[in-house]
Amino acid sequence: MISITIDVEKDLNGKDRGIKSLPKIIKILGKRNINATFFTTAKVLEKYPKIFQNIQKQRHEIALHGYDHERWDELKIEQKQKLMKQSIKTYNKILKKQPKGFRAPQHSIDKETLSLLEKNNFQYDSSLIPWNLHHILYPQIKIKFSNNFKQMMPHKIDKLREIPISSFILPLSAFTIRLLPFPVFKLYLRFISFYKTKVFFMHSWDLTEMHSSHLYKKCPLKEFIKRFEYMLDYFKNEKFSSLESFPPI
Repeated sequence: MISITIDVEKDLNGKDRGIKSLPKIIKILGKRNINATFFTTAKVLEKYPKIFQNIQKQRHEIALHGYDHERWDELKIEQKQKLMKQSIKTYNKILKKQPKGFRAPQHSIDKETLSLLEKNNFQYDSSLIPWNLHHILYPQIKIKFSNNFKQMMPHKIDKLREIPISSFILPLSAFTIRLLPFPVFKLYLRFISFYKTKVFFMHSWDLTEMHSSHLYKKCPLKEFIKRFEYMLDYFKNEKFSSLESFPPI
């Protein structure tokens, strides 16, 4: 089983081009009848309600990605409670249902936030990326080193499910698609294929032109889409599922 997950937030330069490019992702997934999970910040959801209502109509899952892409391990408990309440309220208003999933921006999950998710009836978190060197290559991401040694497979944390992003030295992500030479990426997928469950993640802005990015120059948009579609077709014999539909633990 494999899940495609997309973090939806403002672009790295603060613009909204990635959010407006979401139809590109929907089209690629739609060709293959793949239902994905979109982790969106509440502020983006509030600004573009029709986009997410349309995504929901196409049977994709909408989950939360914080209120305005804040790091949750740096917030006081009072701030967390306030932002969680505001995020859920926005979600309920626009999508008319209770959110089931959460991904902390920059993977900044902590025990206090996990406890808060459980109290607010979330079913799962998908913030961790165990066993990867991503943060060593790019230390500005500030992923906690201790998180490298968490369980790779989906597991329970009290009543909450933790569904980690898959990794084999590097995460199963758009970053890795761009970083590795294509023949090496193909080999990487062979190792990932041994995992019983796989979670891929990317950002909404991964399908935009990013000429100032070193990785973009290494792997421009057209090449990225080619590699992304290759990955989807590589796993075509496996079941694609949104995270909310992952089997119980």
